[in-house]
Amino acid sequence: MVSWGFAFRKGFIIFLWTILWGIIGGIIMTIIMFAAGGALLMNPSAWITPTGTLNTSVLMGAMLGMIAGSLIGSIIISILVFATIFKITMESTLEEAKKP
Repeated sequence: MVSWGFAFRKGFIIFLWTILWGIIGGIIMTIIMFAAGGALLMNPSAWITPTGTLNTSVLMGAMLGMIAGSLIGSIIISILVFATIFKITMESTLEEAKKP
């Protein structure tokens, strides 16, 4: 049987890895979102059509890029967290199986 101390140590390790993966995923998310929003800032004249109306297709493209960035970052974070949980759980299981 696994002791509470062992379980809390492994839980703390998973927690720290989750923070690291959140930072990495957040950086990727921010880069993609700034790239999508930065395209609008680099060319403000693309916002307005020659008739003087708002160019919604350009704005929607940037918004979809930002949404895609947040989805990609979230998926990356989720996959990495699940992989960490699986890895640490399997290591713990193997350690427990080796005990006499």
